[in-house]
Amino acid sequence: MIADVVASAQELVSQQFPEGAEDTSDWLEGVPQIGARAAFAPIAVFESLHETPADYDGTAWRLWEEAFHGFEEQRQEAVAALAAKWGPPQSHSFRPEHDRVWAGDESVSKLEYDLAMFTGGEPFPAWRHGSRIIALLLGQMDKEFPIVLTLAALTMPDQASEGGAADR
Repeated sequence: MIADVVASAQELVSQQFPEGAEDTSDWLEGVPQIGARAAFAPIAVFESLHETPADYDGTAWRLWEEAFHGFEEQRQEAVAALAAKWGPPQSHSFRPEHDRVWAGDESVSKLEYDLAMFTGGEPFPAWRHGSRIIALLLGQMDKEFPIVLTLAALTMPDQASEGGAADR
C-alpha cells in the first residue's frame, strides 16, 4: 500500500490541472478528483456512521475513534515513505482560512472553505513542489460524511505572490 501512496504522490506532483475545471467537493466523500487548483487521491475511507445502528446504540464514537487512529497510523507510514523520498515535510494548516470562515468572511473560496473545515484548521504534513504542495489530509467534513485520508495536490492563490502556502 505504501508503494501505491508514494506512486500516487509522485503522480500528483506533475498532474495537470485542467484549466477552467471546477474544484468540486467530491473528494470530501473519498472520491478521486481533479479540478483547476487541486487534485485528490483517496488513500482510505471510513463510511459515516450517522443514522446507522452504531449511531443509535452509542457505539459509533468508539468505531470512529478506532478508524481515525488507524488512518493516522497509515498517514504516519506515508509521511515516513514520502520523507525518505522528498525530505521531511513542512507543517501546513488552513488555520487562517478556518478563522476567516468562522468570522463570516464570504471571500473564502469554496475550495479553501472545504479544506479549512475538513482539516479543522489543524496542521498536516506537506511537501512543496514548485507552485503546489502535496499534502496528506485526514479529516471528516461533518458526521454525515466519511472519514477520509487523502493525498492532495494544491495550488493556492497566494503561492505566487507570497512564496507558497506550505511556508505558513
